Amino acid sequence: MSSLSRLLLGGFLTLAVVMGVGRFYYTPLLPIMRAEHGFGVGTAGLIAGFNFAGYLIGSLLVSLVSGAAMRLAVFRFGLVLSVATTLLMGLTESLPLWYALRTLSGIASAMAMISAAGIIAESLARIGQEARIGWVFGGVGSGIAASGLLVHLAEPHLSGGGLWIAAGLFCAALLPVMLFFVGDRDLSAFARTHPHKKRIPRPLPFWPLFASYTLEGLGYSVFATFIVAIVKSRPGLEEVGNWVWIIAGLAGLPSCLFWSALAERIGFSLALLLAFLTQILGIALPVMSDSGTAALLAAVLFGGTFIPITLLTMPLGRKGLNGRGFAVLTAGFGLGQMFGPVATGWLVAGPADYDTALLASAGVVIAGAALLVWAMARREAVV
Repeated sequence: MSSLSRLLLGGFLTLAVVMGVGRFYYTPLLPIMRAEHGFGVGTAGLIAGFNFAGYLIGSLLVSLVSGAAMRLAVFRFGLVLSVATTLLMGLTESLPLWYALRTLSGIASAMAMISAAGIIAESLARIGQEARIGWVFGGVGSGIAASGLLVHLAEPHLSGGGLWIAAGLFCAALLPVMLFFVGDRDLSAFARTHPHKKRIPRPLPFWPLFASYTLEGLGYSVFATFIVAIVKSRPGLEEVGNWVWIIAGLAGLPSCLFWSALAERIGFSLALLLAFLTQILGIALPVMSDSGTAALLAAVLFGGTFIPITLLTMPLGRKGLNGRGFAVLTAGFGLGQMFGPVATGWLVAGPADYDTALLASAGVVIAGAALLVWAMARREAVV
């Protein structure tokens, strides 16, 4: 394999492990854990909220890291910690320990993902191949699909704890590949030039974009946490629940490449707005129809947008606040996604149901899309 191929494969597997499994494996396991341990929706939301809080903490910690050697060390530490916390989730039934482990898992996911993405993006930039980062982010979808398939196939034979351990062991087996393949590399020998006209990101006013992205974090996290539990709770759709998560992951595989190519043709802001509108439809579909077809279509629409929205937002705001835009946008998104599952758990455990939570989630993302339109209008007015 060439150095470029090794770097891309290492990044792809890293995001599959620390995001697709480490961060999102809880979604297909949630109905099983609730059935085995009897905790309520409020507790389910708290477990997810601790993980998202950890991701916020990890993002802030990584923003303080400077230097190639330190960033590589942070990546390796986060990767190993992510695999370890996945394994340990299956070795305890203590709720306080689950809270702690999911917090550590969130920290680890952020450390490994952001560090790896930065290392790979800089290596690709040196040879003019920045667009290839889309292949790396496809790893999130592959990890979601693989972990959902593992639950679907192994659920009849393993307990919830056994499923956590199985995923952890599988990820541990991939550790040597990721640790060896991801690092600063001289890729100059593999540079290729393909001259063609393409649109480049035109920065948006920062604070409306920040508010929009924060609301996206709040809105998307409800679907991302509870959709399998929602579908499995409906009569006749018990078998569809796992497939919803598998399909969402498969849709995420090519999504970054598709939306990046579209952005280069129609502009990053417009592509981002279309991704918002597509996601809104995906979130609302399970409320509009109780059918399995609607649930699977929702999975395609959601899985095909939640990663690209991040990929499209960052170029529009990363230069804001004197270069601190990336860190501040990530912090806002982290705050939003931390409160989404907790608020949903409180609603469903009390005065509302899952449909109300999904509608509220869609409404939040609609507000985010409206703020994005406002940011686009303000930019044009300034120009």
